[in-house]
Amino acid sequence: MEYTQFFNHLKTLISFKSTLSAPTPSAPFGEEAKKALDFFLSLARKFGFETVNYDNYGGEIIYGSGEEIGIIGHLDVVPVSIGWNTDPFTLTEKDGKLYGRGTEDNKTPNLLILYALKELKDGGLKFNKKIRFIVGCNEETGWKDVEYIKTKTTFPEYGFSPDSDFPLSYAEKGVYHIAVELPSAVTQYNLTGGTAVNSVCDYATILEIDNPKEALLTELNLKKENGKIVSSGKTAHGAYPENGVNALYPIFLYLEKTGVIKNGVSDMLFTFGLGLDKFKTEQGTLTFSPNLVKTENGKTVLVCDCRLPAPLNIKAVIPFFDKLGLKYKVTEKHPPFMVEKNGFLVEALSSAYNTVTGENQAPVALRGSTFARCFKHGCAFGPGDKTGTGGCHESNEFITKEHLLKCYKIYKQAIINLVK
Repeated sequence: MEYTQFFNHLKTLISFKSTLSAPTPSAPFGEEAKKALDFFLSLARKFGFETVNYDNYGGEIIYGSGEEIGIIGHLDVVPVSIGWNTDPFTLTEKDGKLYGRGTEDNKTPNLLILYALKELKDGGLKFNKKIRFIVGCNEETGWKDVEYIKTKTTFPEYGFSPDSDFPLSYAEKGVYHIAVELPSAVTQYNLTGGTAVNSVCDYATILEIDNPKEALLTELNLKKENGKIVSSGKTAHGAYPENGVNALYPIFLYLEKTGVIKNGVSDMLFTFGLGLDKFKTEQGTLTFSPNLVKTENGKTVLVCDCRLPAPLNIKAVIPFFDKLGLKYKVTEKHPPFMVEKNGFLVEALSSAYNTVTGENQAPVALRGSTFARCFKHGCAFGPGDKTGTGGCHESNEFITKEHLLKCYKIYKQAIINLVK
């Protein structure tokens, strides 16, 4: 792979502000997502691949013939949080790291796979299978892209998504959104906070009503700004809330200590006071993170990200939510998902990772939910790495140049393993 050319293509891809925005007749998820898709498919055609555009909901790159193997990623990104040291939509290389929104999640690995496919094609590798490389534009906020694509085509039975951590994820937690209706007394405070349900809230505010006690504000590390009480935290992926600092928690404690909400609700919501941490399996412990507040029809609703390990069922958890004493609604986004640990797909991907790295890592379970579950047998496969990547769903998202080049070798070897 020629690094300078790759860097320039990645720089263009990162420049598209492909967060969910207002739709247009030709851009269901906003113009920037459409531009990112147009660029990616255009580059694939220049590389000599057949492409399909599914009405700008997503696209597909096709190579080879025979039994189908799927790869699926996404070109949309989460909103930008506070605390960036560089322009999040300008790819910036500094001290061996490439910074920008989407460098880990999920633009870089998609481009690496496209480059790997090109090298294998140009090198004359015999493909006895058909590679179908699908890219969506709505993974972060609803999966309406894959819903639409499934009305136009079928998905391969086997495949992987480069949208997780290495070495390999064979299982994913179920994802549920819990919408809690807050007491009517909260509405007058115009509580706002959060950018996405799957990102820990890093900024929240309420209106400054009456004259708040300075000692209480100091105790909770809250500030007064322009008639508002402001709380700042640190964002993180909703699957890993312990990596963030939820700005909503001090606000809820303030409302609790001033009698707006009943005692105990804050700890029930933010510190496992409901007892949800008792739910644990081989996949790990249930995670619960209240991340987004919105006001609709005169009601203030707190939306929580809840991730449940297989084989547990959400029905076992619902009685715990009743302890809140508040109205709530549970929406299942994705049920728990697992594939065979010793199957063809896991073996092919694990072998690719261990061959390139010289390690002997076993597959693991994943807290998040990825497009891998679009396949009957699907795995999530990189690029996340403890030292090579960072800032997923946070500020200063990055991938190191060293890890990027390693990922390229891993994905190329994975494709070789899957098509032979």
